[in-house]
Amino acid sequence: MINQELFTPRPPRLGGAMSEFLHLSKFRWIPRFDVSRRRFFTALVIFLTTGAVHLHAQGLVKVLFPYSVVNYSSLPWMIAKDAGLFRKHGLDVDLVFMGSSALIVQSMISGAVPVAGVAGPAVISSVVSGGDVVTVANLAPLTIALMVKPTIEKPDDLRGKKIGVPRLGAVAHFAIRMILDHHGVKDATILQMGSQPEAAAAMRRDVIDGAMISLPLNYVLAKEGFRELIGPQDYRRLGIQFISQGISARRSFAAKNRDMVSRLMKATMEGMRLMSTQENLAKKILSKYTRQTDQESLDRAYRFGLETLNKDPTIPREAIVSMVRLMADLGLVDRAAAASTPAESFYDNSFVDDMKKTGFLRELWK
Repeated sequence: MINQELFTPRPPRLGGAMSEFLHLSKFRWIPRFDVSRRRFFTALVIFLTTGAVHLHAQGLVKVLFPYSVVNYSSLPWMIAKDAGLFRKHGLDVDLVFMGSSALIVQSMISGAVPVAGVAGPAVISSVVSGGDVVTVANLAPLTIALMVKPTIEKPDDLRGKKIGVPRLGAVAHFAIRMILDHHGVKDATILQMGSQPEAAAAMRRDVIDGAMISLPLNYVLAKEGFRELIGPQDYRRLGIQFISQGISARRSFAAKNRDMVSRLMKATMEGMRLMSTQENLAKKILSKYTRQTDQESLDRAYRFGLETLNKDPTIPREAIVSMVRLMADLGLVDRAAAASTPAESFYDNSFVDDMKKTGFLRELWK
């Protein structure tokens, strides 16, 4: 039987804004890496007093936008923020790194956050349980890699080993469960590490034997001698269809605020377009948010992002069906409840359809 445990690693040595955090209720809110203390707490004051969305005197709509992973798949809205694309569309967006899709969805269900950079298992689990959350854009497939010690040469070697994930119940946890299940490994232990950098640090200290790691950190570990046992290119071979990054919203909010959600999606897609045309700017912003300075790793992450991110953010029905089935098979959602929930309850392609009907996507990528 696979063990799943919480693990409190030695606190990483992080300085500046990276070390700032605030426990708000049961959620761990962490600001984006470059944000100042004053700006982050200003965003929280706005959140607490007026909600996550409100109107500026200048006419800009203030939006608190949490997201769960700091890598190339979040680069479109990082660029949209830093290049002024959100403001171009009348939005003043505060990006807030929360580190867990499950926590983000919980904050959405509570009514604290109406829209966020999240998709995948947390959304599916919420909807199966009756949550008012829906995915409106599909930005990236599953691309996280299983990095292991050099002595681990094949999946069967994972028996009895300790594997780290940032959060139990999040995308990385779902991915390692699928990998272990596919290869018949029943006696591995999955440990919650807190973040990918903490998982990598634990692997370097021999606390764990492997970890689920995204770009560009997996490239750094590979240069240090660690092995990529299962990579992004292997998921299709394993029959795994997955949406790992996207935009989700409370369904009730999206229905009443279609224009705001549409503007946020358009700015995000324009960020993706700028990523493809402004390589130096994209790498600079990626380095800023990830605090990664290794140029080779940044270049590989950037190139991988160009190849992987979806220029058409339509949500494939078959991917949703596959994810729900896999989650039920792994016992992550109630099988009967999942079977009785229509696939269309998990996603809404009408916003993407509108961008196609108006010619926005066609003009953007011509």
